[in-house]
Amino acid sequence: MKKILSIFILLICLPLMACGKQAINGDDDIPIKVYRETIDVPEITSEHRIFFLADSHITLCDQRDNELLEKEATRSMLFSEGGIYAHDRFSSLIDKAIDSKSEMVILGGDIIDSAMYASIEFVEQKLDCLDSPYLLLMGNHDFEYGEEYFSEKAYNEYLPRLDKLRSDKPYQVTEYDDLIYFAADDNNNQIDQLIVDAFKSEVAKGKPIVLAIHVPIEPVTGDMSLIETCKEVWGETDDGRSRVTMGINGCIPSPSTQEFIDMVLSDDSPVVLVLAGHVHFYHKDMLNDKVVQIVTGAAFEGAAVDITLK
Repeated sequence: MKKILSIFILLICLPLMACGKQAINGDDDIPIKVYRETIDVPEITSEHRIFFLADSHITLCDQRDNELLEKEATRSMLFSEGGIYAHDRFSSLIDKAIDSKSEMVILGGDIIDSAMYASIEFVEQKLDCLDSPYLLLMGNHDFEYGEEYFSEKAYNEYLPRLDKLRSDKPYQVTEYDDLIYFAADDNNNQIDQLIVDAFKSEVAKGKPIVLAIHVPIEPVTGDMSLIETCKEVWGETDDGRSRVTMGINGCIPSPSTQEFIDMVLSDDSPVVLVLAGHVHFYHKDMLNDKVVQIVTGAAFEGAAVDITLK
């Protein structure tokens, strides 16, 4: 029985190599839901278009990661929305990103469910098809492996498997004449000091910044809708806080994380837009009176956001 299960897993987990739209069960019309948003940024001198997705949780696994075969068979079904596997949905979203002709594709973490070779290679192949640059940041699942979750072994042994997809630093920066994209990895709902220091350097340039993170920031406007929905979907801590957001009513910020949030929300902050994922539902709010936050739904359900800055 175990041998049959392994064969079945291998059959459903074979990576799809081509750049074109991928079919499932002979049908190439895979349902996706792309929200379209327009953000006014008076300081920019040209229009910028972003395609943003997160939380595809791709679970392709083969014998190179034999110890995860059974676990990922279960996870594969968990992220199989409407009978469509996560990697097929991801493929369709990348096709949509290509069609959108966006100047930047941002992948906001948990693109891969665990650091498995087959999943990583599949994502590499699909991103090689993009005509535009991309930024891929790490979520809380991309480099987990079995029981290794933000452990020293996860960082030293499994994170390097994703080196072709990411920077060798926990942040990435792309700068245009009138705009900066800054993508930051979270460390189990926190922001490291190394990221804070790099962010300070970008803030000092005075250009508008689009910030991409995995875990959403709690608004300081008094709007509790994000927090309340997160509690409904993901439960809450014993003292009534959200488990999946950063802020005093969520995952309590470390000193470096609080410094980072303070920079984002300060009166003179150049941040105009925060992009996040993690919570698996779409949400748009104002973090303060000028910073927009867009939280995308899960890519394994076909969700993404096409954003125009003008």
